[in-house]
Amino acid sequence: MGEFADIYIAVKTRSKKEGIEFLNQFLPLRAESADEYEFPQYSKETEREFETVENLMTFLEKNNQAEYNLYWKNLDESNPNKHGMLFYTKDNAIIFGISRDAEIGGHSDTRNEDECLKLMKEYFKTNIGYITYEDTPTETYREFIDMANGLNSQ
Repeated sequence: MGEFADIYIAVKTRSKKEGIEFLNQFLPLRAESADEYEFPQYSKETEREFETVENLMTFLEKNNQAEYNLYWKNLDESNPNKHGMLFYTKDNAIIFGISRDAEIGGHSDTRNEDECLKLMKEYFKTNIGYITYEDTPTETYREFIDMANGLNSQ
């Protein structure tokens, strides 16, 4: 398996509806990557457990400073979007992400990820986004904006 390009857009929203609509648009046939949803994430002590990702998303929508990372795998092999991600930030935003293969036919070719960034910018009606390789996005909306603006000015 080759390297993944990670394409990110940040939006000042915590809307469960927007998260699901994004996934339906870019990963209509998907499977959750987690078996359980404990809050806080990656903590030794669990405060709450959620039976479904939808219940967790409702909680995160209402708790706008709670951080959480959600991942889905695409079940449609023909779709270039291999993974979908929602990163809930502590400053009331979601960073939306798609992973695509960084190599096509064994060759590096950035058109694949460039196309996805363009589609995501059009979908969210924004010019702020960026591409990384095998890397998670920034931790906050503000850091995301600074990073995207820095990369776009190069």
